[in-house]
Amino acid sequence: MKKYKLKQDSIAISQEIWIGIDAHKKTLHFSVINEDDEVLWQNSVPHGRSHVQSVIDRLPGCKIVAVYESGPTGYSLRHWLKEMGCTAFVTPVSKVPENKGGKQIKTDKRDSLQLARLARAGLLDEVHDLGKERYCQRELTRTREQLMQQRSKICSQIKSKLVFHSIETPKGMKSNWSKKYLAWLANNPSGNPSLDVALNVMVGMYRALTTQIKRLDKEIKELAETDEFEEEVELLTTVPQVGVLTAMIFLLELGDISRFDRCEEFSSFLGLVPGEWSTGEKRRQTSRVRWGNKRARTALVETSWWLIGKDPRMRKTYDRIKYRSGHSGTAIVAVARRLGLAMRAMLREGKAYDYPGAQQEKTEEAES
Repeated sequence: MKKYKLKQDSIAISQEIWIGIDAHKKTLHFSVINEDDEVLWQNSVPHGRSHVQSVIDRLPGCKIVAVYESGPTGYSLRHWLKEMGCTAFVTPVSKVPENKGGKQIKTDKRDSLQLARLARAGLLDEVHDLGKERYCQRELTRTREQLMQQRSKICSQIKSKLVFHSIETPKGMKSNWSKKYLAWLANNPSGNPSLDVALNVMVGMYRALTTQIKRLDKEIKELAETDEFEEEVELLTTVPQVGVLTAMIFLLELGDISRFDRCEEFSSFLGLVPGEWSTGEKRRQTSRVRWGNKRARTALVETSWWLIGKDPRMRKTYDRIKYRSGHSGTAIVAVARRLGLAMRAMLREGKAYDYPGAQQEKTEEAES
């Protein structure tokens, strides 16, 4: 290593260093340890690139490994640290071992020190870096999901107002949020000026959200038609009921599929592996663990409900596991796990989804 002169404000020079960072919106708490597990420095700095640089500058010639937990502050800190020459990674908060001894005492100092020590021991998993551009692209599907949730909440609030004020839907009209139904809601359905204004505002919010969702759908479709995604989307949409949106959620959440060398690793990333809680003679199993990428998992589970009506093999799997476990939820998660692995194989091998009766359906579609 290059020799450095010890400065008065240096923390360490020419050593192997591990840094645990407890990241917050306004502050970053650093804990710095060496290969002998000696705590060299602990302090908080404002959350900003220049302040992070000032800390790294105090470790001249050091081989640095830095880690922090995934959270609302995102991945900019990881990018900064890498650009400063550090080995930096983000660890999933759900997989950080719990410090049972300090369960009732939680501080930034303790948390950052625990991260540094776990990183030094090699006990932390890493969140895969999708890259700045892919993170930005992913916001299209994630923002759409957020708007869908907001629109669903608006629907529930409108229905609550109708029930509270005993306003009944006209006979022959379904409450299915069709243009006709929305027009009725916006056209003074109660006869009371104050209540009708309130309902009209809610309908306006529903329509505004619908407009923005359609805008995002268009952007997602255009992104799917680019050279970067077109071939993979075409493969994934050969699965029954998988459309462009589901395919793009799958691709944007997973990133490079080749990084998953084993099926178990891929299923774990999705959170589609059985969970177990055992102690002594007691044993309890669950259909899945409580971690993983919930967006990709949800897309797979929703698709699986449709798929068991199309693919006889998946239906057989569903029926067998449901009979054995007695739970439809356990069975559909097993189908989703198989579907996820099938889609992984499709992308790795460049093959379309095939199932009994697929060719006959294609012929019927061509004739119609």
